[in-house]
Amino acid sequence: MSGRYAPSPSGALHLGNLRTALLAWLQARLADQPLILRMEDLDLPRVKPGSNEQILKDLRWLGLDWDQGPGIGGPCAPYEQSARNPQYQQAFQQLLDNDLIYPCYCSRKDIQQAASAPHTHEHGPIYPGTCRDPVKRAAIKQRHPDKTTAWRYRVPSRTIEFEDRIIGHISQSLNREVGDFVIKRADGLFAYQLAVVVDDGVMGITDVVRGADLLDSTARQIELFEALSYPIPNFWHVPMMLDDSGARLSKRDGADSLEVWQQQGKSAEAVVGYLAFTAGLIAEERTISTLELVQGLTLDLLRDKLINHPSGQYVLYHAL
Repeated sequence: MSGRYAPSPSGALHLGNLRTALLAWLQARLADQPLILRMEDLDLPRVKPGSNEQILKDLRWLGLDWDQGPGIGGPCAPYEQSARNPQYQQAFQQLLDNDLIYPCYCSRKDIQQAASAPHTHEHGPIYPGTCRDPVKRAAIKQRHPDKTTAWRYRVPSRTIEFEDRIIGHISQSLNREVGDFVIKRADGLFAYQLAVVVDDGVMGITDVVRGADLLDSTARQIELFEALSYPIPNFWHVPMMLDDSGARLSKRDGADSLEVWQQQGKSAEAVVGYLAFTAGLIAEERTISTLELVQGLTLDLLRDKLINHPSGQYVLYHAL
């Protein structure tokens, strides 16, 4: 049994990222299970130099430690996605051998033009499966002779249902609401959906605590967990932290970075207290250390407080 926190080093963590880190840490500590820290730096063009080191520094400053990961090591090393391509390639080959994936030469314009009523979700077009058909695939390839192929997972006509530990019952149709999704991009990078499943499967992750913005990925990932014969973890999709206008916090807006709070002279205990208060874990904003916070909670109490959190709507959305 183990939990994990898996930030992307594409910039400084904002307070929403740090609140999720705190909740992942609390879940692992209250469940008496190891916490794994993993850097999701697969998309190297988006990685900002120095972000890895800054993330580790910020987590330590807040009092959030980990049992396996950067700076510590462990049996599942490496803990950076950019160094784990052999594992992803092995999983890719397994899916290929089982005829679960196929090459796709469609451009975004092709997908938009092919989208029709049966293939359109309220949040945008769903890939209509054009390249599933070898004849159609050959025609698309002929039209784009210089295009590098992407690879898509062949979703079955299936509805995935699961019980999220915070949100409750979730149901999503793979063929009607998701469509065949990319597992290897045209630029050669393995897609997030494949990488995160392989990492969680190989590392034995039993509890995934992450922001509710990733709820829509879960059905796809459950399908991949099963296709690759990995156990399916428990999912805890926690409320998102919003700014004063009700919008999600973004790394592009440095106003909510930890550095700003530190420059204002805030202590680690003050920041932890603020994060705990906004998550509904304590009744009023006050200074509190991570150790004091964990001593005042149980796993059931943590879950109950998050379930009853007043903020946020949980929306399933689709992205090509």
